[in-house]
Amino acid sequence: MDVTQIKNHKLKTILRFSIPSIIAMLLETVITITDGYFTGNYVGENALAAINLGLPILYFYLGVGLCVGVGGTVIAGKLLGARDSEKASEVFSQTVVTATVVCVIISAVTFLLFTSIMKLLGTDGELSAAFTQYYSVMLGCYPLMVLGTVLGMYIRTDGKPQVCMMVSIASCIANAVLDSLLVGRLALGVEGSAIASLIVQFLAVVVQAAFFLGRSHSIRFRRFRFDATVCRETILNGSSEFIGEMASAISMFAFNYVLMKYVGASGVAAFTILGFAVYGYSMIAIGFGQGLTPLVSICWGAKEWETAMSLRKRTNWILLGMGALFAGFFWVLGKRYASLFGCSTGVADMVSAGFRFYAITFLIMGYDVTNSMYFTSCGDALDSAIISALRGIVLLLTFIFLFPAIWGMTGVWMAAPATEALTAVVSAFLLKKQARKIGR
Repeated sequence: MDVTQIKNHKLKTILRFSIPSIIAMLLETVITITDGYFTGNYVGENALAAINLGLPILYFYLGVGLCVGVGGTVIAGKLLGARDSEKASEVFSQTVVTATVVCVIISAVTFLLFTSIMKLLGTDGELSAAFTQYYSVMLGCYPLMVLGTVLGMYIRTDGKPQVCMMVSIASCIANAVLDSLLVGRLALGVEGSAIASLIVQFLAVVVQAAFFLGRSHSIRFRRFRFDATVCRETILNGSSEFIGEMASAISMFAFNYVLMKYVGASGVAAFTILGFAVYGYSMIAIGFGQGLTPLVSICWGAKEWETAMSLRKRTNWILLGMGALFAGFFWVLGKRYASLFGCSTGVADMVSAGFRFYAITFLIMGYDVTNSMYFTSCGDALDSAIISALRGIVLLLTFIFLFPAIWGMTGVWMAAPATEALTAVVSAFLLKKQARKIGR
């Protein structure tokens, strides 16, 4: 990717890199929904419950993948900006090997602790059997998933985000076909769903790995000598992404606990329905952040700081506009949206009230997400981690447990908007500090 091209076509470049990322992330969501559809309709509720109980395992793998992938691509992007493609290729090769080895070790340890994990989660009977069938296969699938994530990030850094989008489209179609065959027709149950995922991830990795065999690319596989400094910098750069993924798991459990304590099942239902809309917007925000990351790291490596900051500002404005559309739409049609899920009038009223508070979240979330990923792209791991920790753990958990105790369900709705708003204040301060540091 040429820095001059980025400078002369900022908006076009942002959209060219972000839109394929957004589509890829939304398609990953479709794959999850497809698995849930076939599992729920052809296997049963116990199978769905077993899969959901093990989601923290998935979150951990995703955290590792994002940490290593984002951390490595930031280093490689800077090297490409400095026109050192040879060293960038060495960093890429080390990142791929590191991710593979770490994930294989995690799978081996998890397999050895399988019985203890099931006891901790409280699985028994049919639930335990379904859990074992599904996750015995997924322990082989998750390392491939992480490897595919890392390869995809480097493909974007090499300037070909459309390749990732095409792989996601093909994976989505293949997953639906295999689920229909293995779960629907052959009745292999939850194990069939896991096998389908394993096959899809393997094929995706093969296709993405083949991309780097071409000599025309800036980044490709090459021999390397393990560099501890690169490994340390990779982990530091990607630490905020790891924190964010772990925070998602923690906050999910915290919200469910508080809702059951103060409101009950109807509150959980209302929060889940509203959460679908918030999750959709967060995927868009993260997609823009992933599109921004390689562009900023390349500009930072070329010492084009003004261009990097301009890219961030334009992305912030785009997400502010999209957030305003989401806020306005659900402010007006929130209750009608809730009725699509067949919920009671009481739950629909709670969802409608929730969207009045979450209008603030839609307006600010994109700003916080983008700024965290921007600091990562600049190699400023500390400031990125501060933003991720505040919005994902420190402020959010504080407000989750404090506000509902005072205001009930209203307090539940207030937790996320208050978190995003206060994080935005800190984020703005960190941006000003960076601008002063580089003399802008």
